[in-house]
Amino acid sequence: MEYIFFNEESRLKGVNIPKSAVGFKKMCRICDSAESLFDEKGFYDTSVADICSRAKTAVGTFYIYFQDKTAIYHYLVRNYYVVINNYLNKHIVKCKTRYEMEREGLKAFIRFGQAHPQCYKIIWGSSHIDPALFEDYYTRFARSYTAALQRFNKELIPADYSTMAWFLMGIANFICLKVIFKHKKLKGKELDALLDEVMTMLSKGIFTKI
Repeated sequence: MEYIFFNEESRLKGVNIPKSAVGFKKMCRICDSAESLFDEKGFYDTSVADICSRAKTAVGTFYIYFQDKTAIYHYLVRNYYVVINNYLNKHIVKCKTRYEMEREGLKAFIRFGQAHPQCYKIIWGSSHIDPALFEDYYTRFARSYTAALQRFNKELIPADYSTMAWFLMGIANFICLKVIFKHKKLKGKELDALLDEVMTMLSKGIFTKI
């Protein structure tokens, strides 16, 4: 997983991002260890000692970067937001229409989810570890998504674009889960067929009569 240097304004409580490349590399190794253990054992059954043992580092080194286990969990979830957002933006930057952006964005999201399925367990796990963190993660996405939809309002039906953003986020999340639950990488023609089906439903609607 890629990890982000957060600037001073977005710095998280209890997280001390090192300024040197060597220090950041050590911190990333600890984050990789924590991520894999939270995925395998869950937050409550993982200790700081477990994280440091897998990272092959001293417990004291952990506390240079993180106040406690909750702080590293917060960092991972916030990091997912930035990394996923950057990944999606990179894959839609050449799109000309909102339709193309939605299709390519969904495609990128599925590919990311297939490569990093642990993200779901850790992000959704925050709903009971720290509900405010879970809420913040999705409301951040919804705010930026709403703003993006508003910029393309001439291509979309008149609507509450905040509701539309949450609606589209829900589709992306659960279509990606559908793919992950198959336990088989979906790519090429199979992935394109799924994307075409979703986009047809979005563009034509699902009801024959209203």
